[in-house]
Amino acid sequence: MIKELKKICETIENADIKNTFKLESKCKAIIKPNNEDELIKALSIIKDNKSKYIILGNASNVILPPFYDGIVISLSNFNKYEVNDDILYVEAGCMLIKVANELVNKGYAGLDFACGVPGTIGGSIYGNAGCYGSSISEVLISARIFNGKEIVELTNEDLHFAYRYSMLKDHKDYVVLSAKFKLEKKDVEELKALVKERNDKRIASQDLLHPSNGSVFRNPEGFSAGKLIDDLGLKGLKVGDAMVSFKHANFIINDGNCTSDDIIKLIDIIQKRVKEEYDIDLKLEQEIIK
Repeated sequence: MIKELKKICETIENADIKNTFKLESKCKAIIKPNNEDELIKALSIIKDNKSKYIILGNASNVILPPFYDGIVISLSNFNKYEVNDDILYVEAGCMLIKVANELVNKGYAGLDFACGVPGTIGGSIYGNAGCYGSSISEVLISARIFNGKEIVELTNEDLHFAYRYSMLKDHKDYVVLSAKFKLEKKDVEELKALVKERNDKRIASQDLLHPSNGSVFRNPEGFSAGKLIDDLGLKGLKVGDAMVSFKHANFIINDGNCTSDDIIKLIDIIQKRVKEEYDIDLKLEQEIIK
C-alpha cells in the first residue's frame, strides 16, 4: 500500500505527528496530496487495503497515541484562499488563525473571533470551532465535501451545526475540501483594536506557556466547565506530566513529557469527580484518537 501511495503523492513512512500537546507520536505514514484528485486516489488505495486513516490538520484538538497504526492524511497543501464580493473562498488546509488575522488587516469581519484559534479551516468546520460567543457556523455559507463517493456542496443547514458539533463528526469518511464564508467590510483599526482586546484577555486567562490543546471539556448548559473543575480544587492535579493548569482549570497541560495515557487518566479523574459532586457529565471537546 505504501508503494502505491508514493506513486500518488508525497508519502513519509514511520512519520512523527506534530501536535500542539507536544506528545511523542508516530504513525505508519503521513501523506500530503497536492490536490483533490490525488486525495481521492489516495483514499481509494487506503480503503481498498482496509487501512485505518485519519485526516489531521494542526492536531490542535486531538489526543494522539504513541503510535497510530494507520495513515495520517495532511491537507497542508490545500492552502489557498481568496475574497470576492465579501465572500471568502478558502481551502480546508489553511490555518484559521492565519486567514482570520490577514482578513482583519484587510478590513474584513466575520472570522475575527478566530484570530487566536490554532486549527485548520477543515478541522474548525468539523468541530464548529468558536470563542467569544461566536462560532464558525454563524458565518459559513457552504462547504465542499468528498463523501467517499463524490464531491458535494453542503449548505450550512446540511451540516446540522450545534455547540462544538457538526454532522461531520458522525460521518468520519467525509472530508472537507474547501468552504465559503460570508464576510463584512469594517473599519480596519476598529477590528484590530477588538482583536487586541480579545488577545489580551486570552493571554491573561489562558495557559499559553505550556503545550496544550486548549479547552478540554465542553461547557455544560448553564455552567462553565472550568469553574466546576476549579471549585473542586483540581488545579494542579497531575497524572504523570499531564496537569490541570493553575491558570485555567479547563486546560490540561504538558508539564514536561506527558503521554496520551497520562492525559486520558487525568480526564477520567476529572469527569468522575464532577459527576460525583454535581451529577454533571462533562463531555470532551477534544477527541481521543486510538
